[in-house]
Amino acid sequence: MSSSPTVGLFVPLYAKSDKNDDVKNFLLAGHGMLEAEPLTLQWYAIRHASEPHVFAIFDTFAADNGRTAHLNGKIAEALGQNASALLAKGPEIGHVNVLASKIQKGNVKLGLHVQAEARPEKVEAVKEFLISALPLVNEETLTPQWYAIHLTGTNTFAILDFNETEEGRQAHLDGQVAAALFAKADEFFVRKPDVMKVDVVAHRVL
Repeated sequence: MSSSPTVGLFVPLYAKSDKNDDVKNFLLAGHGMLEAEPLTLQWYAIRHASEPHVFAIFDTFAADNGRTAHLNGKIAEALGQNASALLAKGPEIGHVNVLASKIQKGNVKLGLHVQAEARPEKVEAVKEFLISALPLVNEETLTPQWYAIHLTGTNTFAILDFNETEEGRQAHLDGQVAAALFAKADEFFVRKPDVMKVDVVAHRVL
């Protein structure tokens, strides 16, 4: 079992029209730089299955000092140096709080990115719901890694979960957490959550 994260970063990356492969290769190279970052607990480079130009980096830390070290590290430096050549627009570095997580070892290859904006009066209720979902996720044997996050300074929440197989991803979509989330969607959210399938380009879980 990995260390428990409390904070993280979510960084969407939008590749230029002819740079999809270059962004993928950059992320694979970034994975190799993680050996110099012992405070980065989990790191994922993902790509949206339906929009191959949309990538993201999601990483987590036990505390703010780890996040700060990462932002001052080699991967962030390389991203800054290559952003104008690879990306259609500058990277949007989002700070997140990790509300709940399940982290088990697994050769994850794909997953889901579910994101929604809470109604202002329902922010605390959404936090409580996501935290309460963890016991149900723990029962999902085909979901080794799962995170519920809140983007700092916004009413936006997200779930990121990672699976080894399509069977595992579909089982999660058909599971109790997804059913409960969508049953509450009209009450909790400004609009229905966006559900995006993702492929894992590279990952590291300590």
